[in-house]
Amino acid sequence: MTSTEQSGAAPLRGSSLAEDYAAAGFGGGLQLGARPALVLIDPARAYVDPESSLYAGVEASQAGMIELREAARAAGIPVFLTRVLYDNASGTLGGLFFQKVPALAAFVEGNPMGEWAQGLEPGDDETVVTKHYPSAFAGTSFAAALNALRVDTLLIGGWSTSGCVRATALDALQSGFVPVVVREAVGDRHVDPHESNLRDIAAKIGEVRSMAQVKEYLSEVAGQA
Repeated sequence: MTSTEQSGAAPLRGSSLAEDYAAAGFGGGLQLGARPALVLIDPARAYVDPESSLYAGVEASQAGMIELREAARAAGIPVFLTRVLYDNASGTLGGLFFQKVPALAAFVEGNPMGEWAQGLEPGDDETVVTKHYPSAFAGTSFAAALNALRVDTLLIGGWSTSGCVRATALDALQSGFVPVVVREAVGDRHVDPHESNLRDIAAKIGEVRSMAQVKEYLSEVAGQA
């Protein structure tokens, strides 16, 4: 029995995974709309402080988030930031998620690791969405806020690519917003889950665009306002 048969996976239709995806009909494009918003997912100190158990070495994407937010502000689009926050060490609000991921104790109220990463503190005109699960949409009023602003496209940066970023992108799609993950503004603790999830997001969920592409898009949006 081959390793492919043992894993239950079908053989590739083509010499590469990209060719297989194309042959299967994945990877269609979504048209970006005229009313975007930006959400930065969980830009917490925990991911960039070496003293934290959640330290992920994602400082490059921290700088990318700062750059992306500056571009969003210049374009005059709404900016949201999410944070994970639990009111006590029992993690009742997090339910099974808190049980599954003990590292979430970093986000119990009062833990300094749950504070904002440097340079990503919310501005007075920016909205903070407090969440207890991976997606910014799960158990929050985020979708209602976007709908009230008539948003059609959601630019996404944050941490981590394989967890809360992917979950938010999927729920954005399912809620009727075009998800656009900005490559330089997302990060993960290892390149393998980072790249594999970017690939799957691009194939099945939304758009993965470079910072340069998103800045060009925001310039066009600002010019039409």
